[in-house]
Amino acid sequence: MNLRGGLAKTLGFGRLSLYGVGTIIGAGIYSVIGPAAGAAGEAIWASFLLAAVISAFSGLSYAELASAMPSAGAEHSFLRQALPKAPAVAFAVGLFIAVHGAATFATVGLTFGNYLQTFVALPPVLVALGLMALATGINVAGVTKASSVSAVLTTIQVLCLIAFAVFAFSLKGAALPSKIAAPQEWGGVLQGAALVFFIYSGYEHMATLSEEAKNPGRDIWRAFMVALCVTTAVYIVVIFGVLALVDARSIASSDFPLVAAAGQLGRWAAVIITGAALLATANAVLNASISGSRLLFGTARAGDLPKALQRTLGRSKSPWIGAVVMLAAACIFAVLGEVKFVASLSSLGVTLVFASVNAAVIILRYSNPNLKRPFKAPSIGRFPVTAGLGVAASLLLAAQYEWKVYVTFLIAILAGAIPYALVRRRSAD
Repeated sequence: MNLRGGLAKTLGFGRLSLYGVGTIIGAGIYSVIGPAAGAAGEAIWASFLLAAVISAFSGLSYAELASAMPSAGAEHSFLRQALPKAPAVAFAVGLFIAVHGAATFATVGLTFGNYLQTFVALPPVLVALGLMALATGINVAGVTKASSVSAVLTTIQVLCLIAFAVFAFSLKGAALPSKIAAPQEWGGVLQGAALVFFIYSGYEHMATLSEEAKNPGRDIWRAFMVALCVTTAVYIVVIFGVLALVDARSIASSDFPLVAAAGQLGRWAAVIITGAALLATANAVLNASISGSRLLFGTARAGDLPKALQRTLGRSKSPWIGAVVMLAAACIFAVLGEVKFVASLSSLGVTLVFASVNAAVIILRYSNPNLKRPFKAPSIGRFPVTAGLGVAASLLLAAQYEWKVYVTFLIAILAGAIPYALVRRRSAD
């Protein structure tokens, strides 16, 4: 068992890309399409597209920083470099990510439990807790094994979703134009985008693996772009497929909207989509465990969390203490039991993180212009235009939640600040 040292460099472009696709696909289309339809109505497609565009700004910033500074600590490391005299800011961003990661872990775990009820009547919360524990065990076994499992699950789920869309268009495609609404009420579209925004947190998850990439300067930014393009295309096609079969009101009122839509094609289709949902959410649970544990590892290595979180396990070099701590935090959120609320916590966290990462790109362009950047976000002069747009758009989405989401998020942040204060006090002594 190791206390210090690096993580094993085992991930190539293909695994990184599949990991990103799996995280983004698994985290959203099954868990929040219903609540998003309730907010945006028939213009739900616009909510997903808006979230994709805003996340693309941040994806370009992640690509620039992760290829230039590959680190398991990702955002925490980026802010450390951008604001070296303000370590508390970097730690705060690390806390945003930790809360977001634990909430995402719980959201997809609960979604798995809900979908499993169509086959077996088990309490969703207990199922979520068991699945998260299993994912933690696979994570601890090593990232190569975990990424292999993730790659297989990702391939299966994407093929199932594409097949669903093809059948929907072939049988009901003629009805689609009358059901696709242009956005009339942008407030609802914004609320829908804010709710689904956490699905694009795959960038953040991928960034935490940059230290384990074989060639981060070449592969990280390309994997970001592949993940964004593939997942956005799949999401929009699937949403249009759903709208071809049922209206937005039916989507919003259903606990299992994709299954309800697939049921219009026949029971066989509903069973296949339910199976795909279970695979997708199980994959997302695994990916959330992997990225969350590495975030804690990187933050502890920087001296902002207890050193125990740097412990890695034997030959796998997996940060097992971080994995267990992330599991414990996710279990607390899972006990809340409401997917929409926990997903909102996750989305709020990722909007704040994306705003911070975009700000870090802007700061570093001026404070460290000579930093070697294998990839650079689009700019005018030194100023990264997409990063500026990313800051503004992310903060706009961060203002779209209910008050209880902000209160719960603040409580979680304050709880996480206690270890930081203790570590800083020991350092001062």
